[in-house]
Amino acid sequence: MTRRGFLAGAAGLGAAMAAAAATRARAEPAASHPPLGAFVTVEGLRIHYVSEGEGPPVVLLHGASGNLRDFTFSLTGRLAAMGMRAVAFDRPGLGWSDRPAERGWDPAVQARVLRAASAALGVEGPVVVGHSWGGAAAMAWAVDAPESLRGVLSVSGATYPWGTGVGALYQLAATDALGWAVSGAARLWYGSGDPRELLGGIFEPNAVPPGYADYVGVPLALRSDAFRNNAEDLTHLDAALAAQAPRYRGLKVPVEAVHGLADETVWASVHSEPLTSDVAHGRLTLLEGVGHMPHHVREDAVTAAVARLAGR
Repeated sequence: MTRRGFLAGAAGLGAAMAAAAATRARAEPAASHPPLGAFVTVEGLRIHYVSEGEGPPVVLLHGASGNLRDFTFSLTGRLAAMGMRAVAFDRPGLGWSDRPAERGWDPAVQARVLRAASAALGVEGPVVVGHSWGGAAAMAWAVDAPESLRGVLSVSGATYPWGTGVGALYQLAATDALGWAVSGAARLWYGSGDPRELLGGIFEPNAVPPGYADYVGVPLALRSDAFRNNAEDLTHLDAALAAQAPRYRGLKVPVEAVHGLADETVWASVHSEPLTSDVAHGRLTLLEGVGHMPHHVREDAVTAAVARLAGR
């Protein structure tokens, strides 16, 4: 899935500093990047969402280290202008959404929670769009409840096992013994940097859109609970996909994939190419010169795929 990981680096600060950072990290995002939308409660969990527009529904699931602001920056508005209802969720344990106590890192568990949240909002038969890690959750939704959706769009989606792990930092941050200390120290290290530089590695070789770094809310990913939850998501993903991917073969739900050929984070050859070959009705769009964020760099290609799946 990754050569660099979603955020690269290491830190070696102590647990006392981590605890102090955790207190500060909880307060700051609430002031700088508060919830944008509303909350729906399912399975005893408060799930944060934004809904824009009317028409055929589209559910949007963001990637690792992210939140729904990645979609509300521009994509939800564009889909709404095209005559669709765009519903973006914070995945469980990230952004402002609660996380299940049991196997909250599992794409199938997250898909189950967000499927229930969608139903509670009156969303029926959506196109489900998953970016990066969200692609795993979108495909979990498809294999577990194919009758409940109209189609899947994987945008640079992580959908197959890749076998190399995600690096020692995330593995340590996901452990019970050292997780809070490691994640706190790492957050101090990341938090001292320029958000534009952190995001630049994710967008490479493309530029970060003007205003995106301030809008998307890097502090939300650096909260103590969100950082550790994200580490769990990444650490367990390879094994989860090893169990999930064999179920794609013959899946009759329409599946499209949009993937940049310059993506050095999630490789098209490992994920999107086999995905669209394994399902019964697959379509692959490969984009020259585009990295890991085609929904910003080539939003037209992403919205065109959504429109096809939605029958528009």
